[in-house]
Amino acid sequence: MADENKPTTNRPVSPLNGTPVPVGQPFVAGDLRAVEAQKKAVAARNKRKTLREELLMLLSGDIVDRKGRTVQAQTAMSNALLKEALSGNTKAFEIIRDTIGEKPVDKVMVADVDQNVINEVEKAVLGE
Repeated sequence: MADENKPTTNRPVSPLNGTPVPVGQPFVAGDLRAVEAQKKAVAARNKRKTLREELLMLLSGDIVDRKGRTVQAQTAMSNALLKEALSGNTKAFEIIRDTIGEKPVDKVMVADVDQNVINEVEKAVLGE
């Protein structure tokens, strides 16, 4: 009796568990199954929003704050972040600084310098 786990043909093997990949009937041109499968895939993709789209939608909406005022969610979040930064939260400060475009840039200069020049600079620095 042949081992059921061993493939009997040269089918591709799954890289995850090493079992043969099941072989179905491939779609051919004009196959109605292909058209239906494509429609289902497009509908599922359209139904699912990306996280970015979802967050942008929520941020553009209105919320009611503690005092009963209606404000934009983005404004309320910005106010909360500012309050945190003013209370001493350095991470909140960094987020605000980076968001408004004032993040300091680390600059590293790479140069091809002759060893003799390096030696002269070291002597000048060390006072030799």
